[in-house]
Amino acid sequence: MNKKIYIVIISVLFSITVWVSIALSDEYYSTYKLPIAIIDLPSGYSVGNNLPETITVRLKGDGWKLMSFELGSTEYFYVSVKGDSGVITANLLANVENNPWFTSGINILDINPKNIRIVVEPIVEKKLKIIPKLKLDFKEGYSLATQVLVEPDSVLIRGPGSVIKKMETYSTKEISLKNLDQKTNFIAELEELRGFETDLKFVNVTLDVQRIVENSINDIPVSVINKPENVDVILIPNTISCTFRGGVNILGKVSLNDIIATVDYNSVVNDTLGFVKPEIQSPENLNLLSVRPDKLKYVIKKF
Repeated sequence: MNKKIYIVIISVLFSITVWVSIALSDEYYSTYKLPIAIIDLPSGYSVGNNLPETITVRLKGDGWKLMSFELGSTEYFYVSVKGDSGVITANLLANVENNPWFTSGINILDINPKNIRIVVEPIVEKKLKIIPKLKLDFKEGYSLATQVLVEPDSVLIRGPGSVIKKMETYSTKEISLKNLDQKTNFIAELEELRGFETDLKFVNVTLDVQRIVENSINDIPVSVINKPENVDVILIPNTISCTFRGGVNILGKVSLNDIIATVDYNSVVNDTLGFVKPEIQSPENLNLLSVRPDKLKYVIKKF
């Protein structure tokens, strides 16, 4: 009984093999999208314009050839600039011979586009500030208490000069985080830009997430600056209260001595309304919500 089963299985497998062999001997048509790779660039040069991400190639060939093309690793369509620089118009049909996957038994029926424009220009270097691309969601009552910290904060980039000279920053790949309620550290990968090289691939990002609170600082003295020695300005009142919003760990350490309130003598002299507004200096990462009172009357005395 077992012998008969083996014979049946072998017969079926043989039949399938024969059928596949006959089927793949026929000619077939197939369409592929292939990414472009530019070769034979002169030393120290790169491509400075946007190229199509892919080209469309319509092939005709026997089934065995097309199957090996399908099962092979991802193929590129290689386009040679033959060591030239400047603006080059490349005919893709003329570049078929640069592609190792193009062998006997495969015919190219159509390529779209027929030609591509390639700008070959010198490579330059530039240091750019890194900006993390973040999509953040916080628990209720929480937010960033300080600026996002990126270490290192810049990257050396190499690429075509006409593009790099317009670039001011360089981004990471997007990071999405949810329900944040505490300080968070993570590694972010830099974006990969076609035709560019960077001296690093990853950066460390720190998010100073804190509960956001409000607090008022009272009896802040207001001083008059830039006044002549023979002049005195009496402010009415001469103290104010300020309300700030910020991270609990930052705002909790702020004292009266950390807030500076001033009125510039020039604003007093140029005033036409009978009052002036104080200028407030406070520690970083605090948001000033209100000043009470926000208008001060004054009396000028000359000696």
